[in-house]
Amino acid sequence: MSSVLLIRVVTILLAAAAGACTLVHKTIESDNGDLIDCVDMYQQPALKNISPGRRQIQAKPEMSMEAVVMAANASRSSMVRARQQIWWKHGSCPAGTVPILRASGRANPEVAELVRRASPFGRPAGSALWDTSEAMDTPTGKVEVAAAYSTNGPFLGARADIPYWRIDVHPGEFSMNYILIGYTLDTNYVPMPGSKPPADLTNQIAVGLVAWPSLFGDSLSRLFVYYTTDGGVHNNCFNLDCGGFHLHQSSFALGDAWRDSDSQVGGERFGVTVSIHRGPADLNWWVSVMDQEIGYYPETIFNTRFPQAVYVEMGGRVLNTRPGGNHTTTPMGNGIPSCAGSRFAATIMEFSGINFNGVLFNDNAHRTIATSPSCYGANPMGFGRTRPGYNVAYGGPGGIFCDQADG
Repeated sequence: MSSVLLIRVVTILLAAAAGACTLVHKTIESDNGDLIDCVDMYQQPALKNISPGRRQIQAKPEMSMEAVVMAANASRSSMVRARQQIWWKHGSCPAGTVPILRASGRANPEVAELVRRASPFGRPAGSALWDTSEAMDTPTGKVEVAAAYSTNGPFLGARADIPYWRIDVHPGEFSMNYILIGYTLDTNYVPMPGSKPPADLTNQIAVGLVAWPSLFGDSLSRLFVYYTTDGGVHNNCFNLDCGGFHLHQSSFALGDAWRDSDSQVGGERFGVTVSIHRGPADLNWWVSVMDQEIGYYPETIFNTRFPQAVYVEMGGRVLNTRPGGNHTTTPMGNGIPSCAGSRFAATIMEFSGINFNGVLFNDNAHRTIATSPSCYGANPMGFGRTRPGYNVAYGGPGGIFCDQADG
């Protein structure tokens, strides 16, 4: 491949699975081989099964995340914000289109599909993960969690800086860094400071960075969104799966990575600011990156009510496939144990909740989940001295430490 990549400005028709056609106005090839198609906004996957006359996209949220941040004077971050994804070096999508990453020829879609069905976020009703130290069994291995959480709601969303690290992930596995909101249908559950999390979280939305070779063909940390409407029992939807996420015109493509943004242990740290929110009267849940809305989940995709969040979680997850019965060395975070603190370990920075007035507030996420604590841990670091928000170090190296803990 030439060191100088050309932007291929083309108008082509791509055959879709349903036999319809998708109008691609422009294709951009990035340095790492990713192909970003600039697709007509009204022909994106979420709208493909809707008749043309009824295709609608909400133009903007009731309150933008940028406005929420400005009102709280919280726009700056203690991390260096990773501004541009790799594909932006070679162009941008024109007005009226949305960026969509093409499936990589280097990926293993069969393995990725098995993992997607394995509920890396959702929890079957009554699993009570918070009261056990057991990782979640899936058909492809165990999902191990090290995270902090809060039930100090109800919430209309959450915002945090997710660290960007370059790591090496074992084939068939993933390593995630994320924030998540969830809602229970238990009408007797009341979120309040100190309350236990509900036994099940029927509706969930997550956003963050994931290194997932079988899905993307490499171990770069890439932007993802996720939702489930049944606690992850059957419905586990990543990025544009299931047609639930409505893309908004933005500078960020789901599934793409950032350029020149690798954090250094003990040195400069790069982060991606992400949030999930809705306004007091807005029925859609918006996802933002760098305080720019990239799309939303409409209320109609949830089979039941999702008026608020009662639970917020932040940290890391790893799928461990245990080849030959041994734990692999797939790292969580940057692979450094959370006890090393925020200067060395991966750290969620400046987490804030969003209250029912649509205002950012300092939320204390000091309680933790660690399914294999001697392998992957979570260490609440408290509120920053000069910046608002709560900080949580997390992660670990995997490997023999996990097997010792299991034994």
